[in-house]
Amino acid sequence: MSEPAVQALLHAARVRVVAGTLAQLLVMLALLSAVPTMVALGLGSIALAQRLGVMTTLLCVAGVLLLRLPGLDLRRIDLQWNEALAVTALAFLLAAAAMVWPLMAAGIEPLDALLESVSAVTTTGLTVLRGLETTDPAVLFLRAWMQWYGGLGIAVLTAALIMRHHTSARRLLECTGEHLTSAGARQHARTVFAVYAALTLLAVAAVWAAGVAPFDALLYALSAAATGGFAPADASLAGLPLAAVGVLTAVCALAAVSLPLYAQVPTRGLAILWRDEEVRMLVAVVLLAALALTLIGLWQQGLDWPEALGHGLALGVSAQTDTGFSTTTIAALPAAALLVLMLSMTIGGCTGSTAGGLKIVRLLVVLRLVQLALRRTAVAERAVLNARIDDERVEQDMITSALQLLTLWLAVLLLSWLVFLLHGAPPLPGLFEVVSATANAGLSAGLTGPALAPALKTVLIADMLFGRVEIIAMLVLLYPPTWIGRRRKT
Repeated sequence: MSEPAVQALLHAARVRVVAGTLAQLLVMLALLSAVPTMVALGLGSIALAQRLGVMTTLLCVAGVLLLRLPGLDLRRIDLQWNEALAVTALAFLLAAAAMVWPLMAAGIEPLDALLESVSAVTTTGLTVLRGLETTDPAVLFLRAWMQWYGGLGIAVLTAALIMRHHTSARRLLECTGEHLTSAGARQHARTVFAVYAALTLLAVAAVWAAGVAPFDALLYALSAAATGGFAPADASLAGLPLAAVGVLTAVCALAAVSLPLYAQVPTRGLAILWRDEEVRMLVAVVLLAALALTLIGLWQQGLDWPEALGHGLALGVSAQTDTGFSTTTIAALPAAALLVLMLSMTIGGCTGSTAGGLKIVRLLVVLRLVQLALRRTAVAERAVLNARIDDERVEQDMITSALQLLTLWLAVLLLSWLVFLLHGAPPLPGLFEVVSATANAGLSAGLTGPALAPALKTVLIADMLFGRVEIIAMLVLLYPPTWIGRRRKT
């Protein structure tokens, strides 16, 4: 198709449509912000509660005003792809920005508060805070709560509870990585929400029963269900009872499985989980990572078998699910262990889960392409071979999407790492930090902290956002033709 023909088919985003759709997300964000406001009041953190109350009011007012834009009926307007992607990126930007001023009530510097807020809403878990045991409990709850609703996704909550337009809700959910089949968008979102809420409640009860104090159990469970990694202690999981570490590790593994898959268990049995190729691959890569970390612990760190196996399994699950919990000091690990962790963080969990990373389905696509190339060497030239995952043909657009994301990921990692190197950061820890941020994992090799250069904090903030919206949405938001050009009539 010629360039003029392509240009004739392009449509810029309609600002009023984007604003109106975003308004529904702002109303949901206001409702979510009311929870930590009440918790802060209950815990006596008045300054934080006041700021949260002001921000909740502003979000609600802004949402209602935008919904009343003249001539805008969202029930009759379908979102374009660029509009849905722009809304997705803006939702995470606004959700993070809204909590910066409240976090500053705890004496946190503005840039540090932004990093903390972005890390929370993207479920990354990197933190610049120290002395978490003495930090205001209301601040700790706010961080964990942001990770919890960031893990499910503001768009999913909005589609489940507020949004009415089926087609627009479907487009918005698909932009966030949800794989919708024949189910309606609202029904899908409600199913995911129900599964997520049940997993969270189960996690809270199990961690509490494992010997953790009730409030801390709530904080750990919210982060585990979201595969977020924020902990109410500097040592993360290191000071917890062994049973609690086991429970949290199990919750992280469960949360890395596609949540809609659990909804099929009552009718199709537990076997439905194992029949899913992504789940089988998740188990395989977790076991491989745990085995590698265990052997490194034995040979290079001099640990005994039980200790090496315990750390290996906990860290393997944490890295593969991009949770960010740790049972030991990451900075003290050998280079080989850091490499294993980086590979695990990059791959990530299943599509439709709360885990980050590239997602296992894209690893399967690459493996199928390699397998296909090898098979072509042994068949007739005219033979037709197709790559398949779960007995479904891998379509060309899925292959293109996977290769595009791999290329963009590599570009983001290399550029971010270059900035770290130019600022004199050690090569391997610098790369580890960049991978952890982009994969929304949260494990740190010791560089992320109050003393980190502002420019490097900014890089990590950008990496976390790029990773959460899978880069394309952020590029669409920043792409001038998204906003400048011929528009469809509203």
